[in-house]
This record gives sequence, C-alpha cells and structure tokens, in this order.
Amino acid sequence: MVVDYQFKYQVANRPGGEGLLVCFSCGICTAGCPVAEVEEGFNPRRIIHQVLLGEREGVLRSKFIWMCVGCYRCTAHCPQDVEFTNILKVLREMAAEEGYVDTHWIKMVEDIDRKTQKLRRDLIDYLWEEKIPSFQEYVDLYQEEVRKLSWVREQGEKENDRK
Repeated sequence: MVVDYQFKYQVANRPGGEGLLVCFSCGICTAGCPVAEVEEGFNPRRIIHQVLLGEREGVLRSKFIWMCVGCYRCTAHCPQDVEFTNILKVLREMAAEEGYVDTHWIKMVEDIDRKTQKLRRDLIDYLWEEKIPSFQEYVDLYQEEVRKLSWVREQGEKENDRK
C-alpha cells in the first residue's frame, strides 16, 4: 500500500471536505448511520480514518464511498460538525476524476438515490391509504418495485462484460 500524505489535505481543500481535519474519529457518525446498520462493510469512521492515513487508492477504489444515501444523520450528530456526506461527495468526484470509476457513476448513483426515495414514498402512500392490508402484499409489492430497478445491476454486469 502506497501512502499519500497529501491526500487528506487535497480532500480538505475541496468544497465539502473542509471539516475533515477536525474529525477525531469518535464513531458517532457510524453509530447513527442507517446504511451501516444494513451493510456491515460500510463504516464512515473507517473511511475518514483511511483518508487521514493517506490510503488514497484504497478509498477511491472502494465501493463503500458510493453507499451513502445522503441522509446527513452523521452530520447532525457529529460533535465536530464534520459533514461526512459532503466528504463522500468529494471522494466520489475524485474517484471519477482519477479514473477509479467511469464519470457516469456519479449520475447513476444519484439516479439510484432518487428511485429509492420514490420507491419509499410510493410504498408509504400505499400503506397510508391502506391499499396493502397484509404484510405479504407489502412484500410482494416491494419485490416488484425492486425488480423494476434491477436494470442497475444488469447495466453494471454488461459494463463489466465489456471490459
């Protein structure tokens, strides 16, 4: 592993990355993160730690910088006002700029976020209006909506096949 001692400063000097250097790795960001609850590998504290240690390639190659849903819960609870969600946006931009992912990745992830929020809203609307009287009907509807979004995985697999 090559250590890039300038990496943390490069992140901190970009708009959105300013708070990076005041983080003292308390872990509150991870403790309150809804993604970390369902994805064992996603750990905001670890990502910050890797950036601070200069693990440029490891961070920018990581799929975990793309998993954040942008809820800003980490920012709301951070005692140092580190805006982790914005730091991830900086890391995503750097990953695209430096060729770790194709430039269209940022747009695709933003599209996934929009579709996920729409799915959540639609399901809540169905539940609120009592159009789904049973849990099984909810599960069936959810699975159908997820199937509609499966093009994302298919597109990724097609992209990998071309490489």
